Amino acid sequence: MLVGLSVAALGGLTPMALLAQVGHLPTNSPFEDVKLGQNLSIMGGWMAMKRDPADVAPASSIAAALRYDVAIGGPASLYVRYLAAPSERKLLVPTNPRTTRVLGMRGVTTHAMDAGLDLSLTGKKTWHRLIPSLAGGAGVVSDFAAADTGSYQFGTKFSFSYGLGLRYLPRRGPMIRVDLTNFMWQYEYPDRYFVKASDTTSVLTDTRNRSAWRGSRTVTVGVTLPLFR
Repeated sequence: MLVGLSVAALGGLTPMALLAQVGHLPTNSPFEDVKLGQNLSIMGGWMAMKRDPADVAPASSIAAALRYDVAIGGPASLYVRYLAAPSERKLLVPTNPRTTRVLGMRGVTTHAMDAGLDLSLTGKKTWHRLIPSLAGGAGVVSDFAAADTGSYQFGTKFSFSYGLGLRYLPRRGPMIRVDLTNFMWQYEYPDRYFVKASDTTSVLTDTRNRSAWRGSRTVTVGVTLPLFR
């Protein structure tokens, strides 16, 4: 979905960027020059977790994020981001029968750290005070927790991310930023998740699910403050 929106946004904004050069007088153009520079964004939002095969992923929850961007030339900026989402997940004893397998819920906090490239779709200009962008990066995700009673441990995982961003530059006050990001990482399960209990059921039956790529769709909104200006 994010990829489709990205293509549509790019296709729609490229003609507008050309019109800014030939279709408007400078005083009437919807495009205005902007200095991207260095910025710090303080954001909050929602981390919508995708269900994993064993259903032990953290539940969807609120999230808080810090993001630092630095322009590197043209429409491109490098960014680093840290995101934390306090939540909970199911605690399983995989060798128990299905009716007693779930012990309850365990509190966890998902920490995601990534870095990548952000490309402004309007170049070094705003369009009606807006800057839409595409972003992609890589990093790690972890809950920093030890293995549970069922031998499952989320651990620290490699992740990659991609998404859309939109910044609004008011005449006065801080910049407003909205990010839609898809994080992806891989779940891995211990052997006990494939062992049949006394009722002949198991948490997982297909060994192809021993590792599965899932992740989250995350939306964050916040303010962006310029640095060193």
